[in-house]
Amino acid sequence: MAIKAKALISFSRMKDDELVVTANTIVGAMTDNSNYPAPAPVLDDVQVLLDDFTGKLAISRKRGSPEDTAIKNDSKEPLAEALQQLAYYVNSVAKGRLAVLLSSGFPTNNMGSAALVPLMVESVKMSDGRQSGQARLNFAAQRGALIYEYQYRMITQPESEWSDRLTTTSSRNNILAPLEVGKRYEVRVRAVNTQGAGDWSQTASILVR
Repeated sequence: MAIKAKALISFSRMKDDELVVTANTIVGAMTDNSNYPAPAPVLDDVQVLLDDFTGKLAISRKRGSPEDTAIKNDSKEPLAEALQQLAYYVNSVAKGRLAVLLSSGFPTNNMGSAALVPLMVESVKMSDGRQSGQARLNFAAQRGALIYEYQYRMITQPESEWSDRLTTTSSRNNILAPLEVGKRYEVRVRAVNTQGAGDWSQTASILVR
């Protein structure tokens, strides 16, 4: 007997990055989705919880104190609960129709267990931006990636720290700015899917003009 397709309803044990990617995917997919005219809870409320968790996650990674980690973990619980309630709504509307389920952005029990984290991003290139003090970042798109994260830094001795992680959904025409003219910068990129983040790419560099 075939297993009826359903949206997954458990999010509390997801890794932090996976939860952020999954929640962003769901909110984006369900916004103005005619299959789901009355999401419960409403998407604006889910977005508020997602923004709160994302911000506290960034703080906990930057400072790394036990208090910041505890605050981040406390903000994860209401987001996971909201996604679970939203999954119940999706399942009640979709009634096992896989196409309708997939349009919600929710992972389903029909996706199987063979999915892997993304491969390393390739063909990372930097070029001059349109204005002085800018650089353009392009790289090879990766199938199955939901978002890409990238970091940059000025090349110095000793090595400077990488910037905060920035995100994009496009593999082309990402602008890095403001950068210091006459200095050389390097960048690295990685792809993220629902299984997590891949390895960082090889770096690419440019002398900023």
